Amino acid sequence: MAKRVVMVAEILEDQCTGCNRCVLACPTVAITMRPRRPDEPGPGRNIAVVEENICYNAQNCMEVCPDDAIVMCPLDEPFEVGVSDTGVSSESIGNLCMQVGLLPDMLVCVCTDTLAGELAEAILDGAHTPEDVARRTGARTGCTEICLDPILRLLAAAGHGDPRCNPRNGWQWYGIPGRLMNFVSPDGQVDPELVAAYPHLPMQKDVNAMLFKMDEA
Repeated sequence: MAKRVVMVAEILEDQCTGCNRCVLACPTVAITMRPRRPDEPGPGRNIAVVEENICYNAQNCMEVCPDDAIVMCPLDEPFEVGVSDTGVSSESIGNLCMQVGLLPDMLVCVCTDTLAGELAEAILDGAHTPEDVARRTGARTGCTEICLDPILRLLAAAGHGDPRCNPRNGWQWYGIPGRLMNFVSPDGQVDPELVAAYPHLPMQKDVNAMLFKMDEA
């Protein structure tokens, strides 16, 4: 589903100290810094600048600003963000999702109602970094954390693993927690050592059910 963007970040230039925190926190890399001109009042040498067309109202910048120099303002013309008419086949989307244990219609970003298939479609259509995926789908512009896991997994499965933080030293979470599908062989069998270590957990049964659903999808 498309995310409807109704607000955009605005910098209060006379309060901005140029601390760079907003730059590090923005999931779509919509904020940069520029030098403050001599005729511009304000406490810092630099001023934050927002690229409005890729500001998706995540509000991370406003939350981390120590100087209350960022406010969210309503857009005169709200816009929607989402993949559409890419030409990527549903079979390719399903195959990529299957590689990481997801179904195309699984909801993976609850903040923006983005489905796994939409992430996969964006990646197969040329989005090769988490920031690219966020800009194409709107995912990762709510809490900015939980949905990064499936984004990273899908990117890796498509051959774009180990992405660098953007911007460098950015405050984005790039970790992938352990999950059962990491221990499943190509033929659908759970690692025997894992099964033996946790005999009370129906891991193979769960995996079989997941793979059955994928076959039916």
